[in-house]
Formats: sequence, C-alpha cells, structure tokens
Amino acid sequence: MQDIFNLLPNLSTPKPGGDPKGSNVSELSYAMSVKTNDQLLAIYLSSLIRAITAFHDLIENKIQNRQQQEEKEAKKEEAAAEKEKSEKEKKDGVATPDSADKSSDKEKKK
Repeated sequence: MQDIFNLLPNLSTPKPGGDPKGSNVSELSYAMSVKTNDQLLAIYLSSLIRAITAFHDLIENKIQNRQQQEEKEAKKEEAAAEKEKSEKEKKDGVATPDSADKSSDKEKKK
C-alpha cells in the first residue's frame, strides 16, 4: 500500500508568488491546481446560471398566476353584479311573465 502512495505525484499547493517553473514537481502541481481551478470555476458558473434561470422561471410563473387570479376575481365580481341587478329588477316590480298572466286572468274574471 505504501508503494502505491509513493508513486503518486506530489500535488501540494504551490506557494503564492513562488516560481511555478522552478522544478518539474512544482510545474506539475501548478498545472494541476490551474486545471482544478478552471474546472471548479466552470461548475460554479453553470450552477449560478442554472439558479438564475430557475429564479426567472419562478418569477414568470408567479406573474402568470397573479394575472389568472385577477381574471377569476373580475369574473366573480361581474357575475355578482349581474345577480344583484337581476334581483333589484325583481324587487322594483318589473313585470315578469308570471305576473302578467295573473293580471290578465283577473281581468277575464271581471
């Protein structure tokens, strides 16, 4: 087991400000750290873009739901207004076909 770990390259973090081309080992560790940083940057940016896209879709969905809710409320208010209007007409004594028939029956009896 120890032989396996001894064969692995030394990938310690290069010292900041140090010469990355000083030796073969430091060149390898510098290249590996740059490659790792580039990969992590790509992962970070893709996650950020994905989160922003999901947030944008969420906002669009909320706006759409609010518009649908307003349309439903407007329809309910319109139906309630029509119902009140019809009830008001009945109370005001607007002649309905039933009341007209009753009055004509009374006239016939006389």
